[in-house]
Amino acid sequence: MDLCDYYDKHWTDLPEGEVDFDRLRMIVDRVEPGTRVLEAGCGPGFLAKLLRDKGADVVGTDVSRVGAERTSRRGIPAQQVDLDLQTLPFGDGSFDTVVCNSNLEHLFYLDDNVAECVRVLRVGGQFIWMEPNTAHWRYRLWLLVGRWPYIPESPTDPYHIRHVTAAELRRHCERNGLVVEELLGHAGLWCRKLYPRWFYARGVARVVRWTYPTLVRLRPQLFARYLFVRAVKRVHVPHVRGERPTPRFADGTARAAVA
Repeated sequence: MDLCDYYDKHWTDLPEGEVDFDRLRMIVDRVEPGTRVLEAGCGPGFLAKLLRDKGADVVGTDVSRVGAERTSRRGIPAQQVDLDLQTLPFGDGSFDTVVCNSNLEHLFYLDDNVAECVRVLRVGGQFIWMEPNTAHWRYRLWLLVGRWPYIPESPTDPYHIRHVTAAELRRHCERNGLVVEELLGHAGLWCRKLYPRWFYARGVARVVRWTYPTLVRLRPQLFARYLFVRAVKRVHVPHVRGERPTPRFADGTARAAVA
């Protein structure tokens, strides 16, 4: 099964509305009505709909045909684009805002795919990027004792094939002509397998719910489940996509780019 088929099944099985809307609001709050927005990796369109409802002119792309179709059924233009094999079908500087909401970690060529998303952003536009935080304190502790668990819905969810930290997010932005204006975090306390069980014990959960977001705000690189970057494009940096092997299916036949 290749990535397109993999995520076709994922988005087919995902129930409507099953998403952390509190996290999505971090993005929606920073997009102005009337702006032209690309959500690269729109999935089934939960975020795209919120952006459209706020008054943004939204376009979506996704590696999955099913994801793009679910977004299109919401009345939002969307098409299947496999960033690992294709470039985005838009000219340089086509958008005021480009949003990548926890999707680039699911693809192979992170360097090229970030640069391609920034290419279609106009100079002066904003790049909003959210990623799982691989340097979360629990993984730091686990590494100290020689562990690295793959936990569903955590920074090491088995769906994730690339991993980043706050420093890496900033580096990717700066090398592509972006100036980081915000680097924030989101606690993601809904991810119960990531946090200790006592976080959710009666009498403790309420205290955690009120205090932990403060730690995330003070040190997102350590305490955040998700990292959030908002950066402004100051200059256009040309990028040459690196050479890569021809993707192949399990039987050895070449995987062609999606038409």
